[in-house]
Amino acid sequence: MTATVYNSNLLYAGTREFSQVTNTFGGYLQSAGAAYNLVLPWQADKLEWYNYTKFGTDTNNLQGVWFRNFPSGNGLIINRGTTTLTSTLEATNGVTINNTPSGFVAEQQAITGVSTTAAGIPCIITVPSTAGWVSGSTRIIITQLNGAVNVLSSTTASLYDVYGVPVNNLGTYTSGGQATLEGPSLGIVNSQPVYALTLGTAVMGNNNDIIYFVASKFNSYFNIGVA
Repeated sequence: MTATVYNSNLLYAGTREFSQVTNTFGGYLQSAGAAYNLVLPWQADKLEWYNYTKFGTDTNNLQGVWFRNFPSGNGLIINRGTTTLTSTLEATNGVTINNTPSGFVAEQQAITGVSTTAAGIPCIITVPSTAGWVSGSTRIIITQLNGAVNVLSSTTASLYDVYGVPVNNLGTYTSGGQATLEGPSLGIVNSQPVYALTLGTAVMGNNNDIIYFVASKFNSYFNIGVA
């Protein structure tokens, strides 16, 4: 039995519809000594982790827990010293929600920069995000700059006219402008949402550490308020 993946209106709500089941997702990984993006089948409400490699050693983080309403980068961690166990509220390198939403690609993007170039080389436009733009097939409408784009990065694209000729020599860009998708690019839908937690270095430990984890999605999750 599998619980429903809840819609965005309920994703961060204090009260969730009842599914009558709590889902868990567990496993282990080998740390590379750096932060890691753990992809999950749903938005987790709780994450527990255990450093198997370091569990019997001194001066290391051994285990911890995180809940969904914690601030970004937080985690409650148990650390073993030379003679004692200590508890730590990690505020920076704990766990952070790092989801990728679904939905329609933004049809309009504000232009924040245009770099003009020499003849034969396309100008480059800068926008907040090129997510959903596809090189060669995404077409945009901009005053003076109508044409197809070649996506260069998450925020930049080079421009060609309707005949595939580089658009350039436009003069000096000052400010403003808007890129608007047209034609077959309208209504493009992003992929399904990706639910992920970024595990910081306080969780991941050192290179080659083996980390066991259990993620849980509760059948209900409440902010009860003042009790």
